[in-house]
Amino acid sequence: MKAFRPLLAAALFLSFPALAAVGVHSIWSSQGQHVKDNTATYPVTSANAVVSWNEFTRTAFLNFHGFAGGNEYDFELVGSPASTTTAYDITGLWNVRRNGALVCAGCTGSAYGLNAPAGQYFKFYTTGEVYGFSAFVTARKDY
Repeated sequence: MKAFRPLLAAALFLSFPALAAVGVHSIWSSQGQHVKDNTATYPVTSANAVVSWNEFTRTAFLNFHGFAGGNEYDFELVGSPASTTTAYDITGLWNVRRNGALVCAGCTGSAYGLNAPAGQYFKFYTTGEVYGFSAFVTARKDY
């Protein structure tokens, strides 16, 4: 029995990092990079974005609001829980609006590069890269 105690202690000690695994993330951006609108890509002149997700429950929120190519754009995740969530990406259903008009309703797509540190960028594209955006991470919080 005494020989078993050190093994039990070692197993418990090694399991602590797994219990403390990061799984909840938030990203904020006030600096958009590009918007892809069907056949053209435009530089963003002004934008704000927020992304928040939990890898384990797939609960997620993403909203991008910005201006590019003389148009106003909104990208939003409309299904939560999302299809998949990891530390790197969110895949699910999205709405895309141009100047308030819905141009892509319930489109499948993915936001990725979500593990980027502040100063780097993340992206979102609908399936087939018809619509999308990229933005620089201004701040992030992971826990």
